[in-house]
Amino acid sequence: MKLRTVLRRRPFFIPAILTTFFLFSCSGDKGTDIKVDEGPDRSTPESLLLSFAKSYKEKDLEGYGECLDEDYVFVFTPDVADSLHLPPDEPWWGKTEDIESTRNMFEDTVVVNVAFSYEALGEWEAYEEVREDTTYLGLFRRFDPIIVVTVSAHSEYDPILYFRVDQSWLDVMVVPDQHTEGLWCILSIEEVEKQLLQALIASAVSATEGTSWGNIKSMWR
Repeated sequence: MKLRTVLRRRPFFIPAILTTFFLFSCSGDKGTDIKVDEGPDRSTPESLLLSFAKSYKEKDLEGYGECLDEDYVFVFTPDVADSLHLPPDEPWWGKTEDIESTRNMFEDTVVVNVAFSYEALGEWEAYEEVREDTTYLGLFRRFDPIIVVTVSAHSEYDPILYFRVDQSWLDVMVVPDQHTEGLWCILSIEEVEKQLLQALIASAVSATEGTSWGNIKSMWR
């Protein structure tokens, strides 16, 4: 889906009955451990995010893709968008580009481990996302991610590399699945740089140099 306008998100009012429907079982905490017998659990926004993180750290491309809406976009930070030569008013990848990059990383033999945990900030809020020809209604929440991609050394003289995402937030919007009632999908993820002080604190408690998730995605484009 080609987008020609900058995404605009804003809270909206919904009746109490719909609010209850949207927000039931949405309270969450830190962690990614879930048990799913068949496919990712997408029955609530919280279980969707848990399944999304689980599929990423287990290199489960099929599960990862199932968590994404067909109109999904990943919005890069300005510096990464510029490095990818994306138009300033279209600093994102759609689902196809994101899946391809993720596939390349999952299948790269030098990637020996992937970790994905997060902490939810605040509560789910009713939100709308406005694009050129469509308005999507769903829920919005900010997450503080800890994503680490471990890359093996090319020789005994090269160090093992750890690409750690700890200097940005992920603004996530989820919507009801367009095709299956009772399930949820991720419509968009926008990566937002933390303020300088917060980024320095994150680096101080980490043994690795921080980066952004978008930068990791761009490495395997």
